[in-house]
Amino acid sequence: MSMSGSTKNDSYKDIWQKFIDGDREALSALYFDFFDVLLNFGMKYSSDRYLVEDCIQNIFVDLIRNKGNGKQINNIKFFLLKSIKNQILYQQRKTQKLIPVAESGTINFNITYSIEHTVISKDTEETRDRFLNMVKENLTNKQKEALYLRFNCGFEYAQISELMNISVESCRTLLYRTIKSLKEKFGNSEYSNLVFFMLMRSRNISFS
Repeated sequence: MSMSGSTKNDSYKDIWQKFIDGDREALSALYFDFFDVLLNFGMKYSSDRYLVEDCIQNIFVDLIRNKGNGKQINNIKFFLLKSIKNQILYQQRKTQKLIPVAESGTINFNITYSIEHTVISKDTEETRDRFLNMVKENLTNKQKEALYLRFNCGFEYAQISELMNISVESCRTLLYRTIKSLKEKFGNSEYSNLVFFMLMRSRNISFS
C-alpha cells in the first residue's frame, strides 16, 4: 500500500530533521527520492536538461554547505520545487537568457493533458484533442503555469502564489477565471462537462 501525501511528507520531515542534526546520508535519501521530480519540474522552466541537472546539484551542495540553515521545513517537496525554480531563473538571468523572476509567467509552456486509457473512446480522444488545442491557443503562459501547479502538483493557493510571485487573491482569481473561460469555450453539454472535469483532474498533465 502506498503512503498518503501527508504520511510521505511526515517521513521526509523526519529525514530533514536528521539532516540538520548532522546526518549527511539523510540528505542523500532526499536527493535520490526527489531527483526525477525536480528534473521534471525544472524542465518546465528550461529545455536545457544539463542546466536543470546542474541546478539540482547546486541546491544540494548549498544545503550541505549551509546545513539547511538549521531551519524546519513543513513541506519538503514544495521547498525543493521552489528552490529549483529559483535556481534555474537565477542561472538564466546570469547568462542573460531569460526574463526576471517577476515576469516568469511569460515562460513558454507546452501543455498536454491525458486521461486513463481505460476511459478513452474515440469520441473522448477527439474531445480531448479539441480541449488541448483550445488550451494552447487561448491561455497565457501564466495561466498554464497556474493550472500545472494546481492540478498536476496539487499545490494550495498560498503555495502557488509564492511560486508565481503573486498574491493569494490574484492566484484564486487567475485560476477561477481560467477554468471558467475554458469551461465556457469547451461547451455546456453534460458530456462535454464530464470530459472537461476528467481532464482537469487528471494527474497526467505536463508542461515542457
